[in-house]
This record gives sequence, structure tokens and C-alpha cells, in this order.
Amino acid sequence: MDDFEINLARGDRAKLLLEDDLLVEMLKKIEDDCYREIRASKLMEGPIREQAYLLLTTVDILRSKLRSVMDTGKMAEVALARTRGRPRKNPDFN
Repeated sequence: MDDFEINLARGDRAKLLLEDDLLVEMLKKIEDDCYREIRASKLMEGPIREQAYLLLTTVDILRSKLRSVMDTGKMAEVALARTRGRPRKNPDFN
């Protein structure tokens, strides 16, 4: 497997994760729990808000990294199609 094929496979896996109903549901639940903690915290409970904020940021970073891997896979698909002379599955990338 060359780098393009590896990136294409990783991109496909990232796409599956981003579209996985259970993962999407759990990440949403984590976010909801964090927002609930932030709203319920008292003025002097800064560390609770900070921890919830950190967790929200971590969820955002996870999604962003998965999207990046997925996009890299799309670009690898285009590169593979060009080098092999095959038509692309995704016409959105030129």
C-alpha cells in the first residue's frame, strides 16, 4: 500500500466514525452534560466550569481531527485517480 492508499483507507474510516450514530449520540451527550454542568455551577465553582470547557474543547478537537483525516482521504482518492487514470468517485474534487 502506498501513502495515497493508506490515506484513502484512513479517510474512509474517519468518515464512518463521523457518521456512526452511536458515536455521534455519545459526543452530543457529553456536550449536553458539559453545558448542563456549566449552567448549574455556582460563582465560586470555576474549576467545574473549566473542566467542562476543557471536555467541550476536546470533543471539538476530536471532530476536527476526524474531518481532517476524512478530507485527506478525499484528496488521496483524487490523486490516486489521476495517477491511475481512473474516474473519481467524488466529482466535487478536481
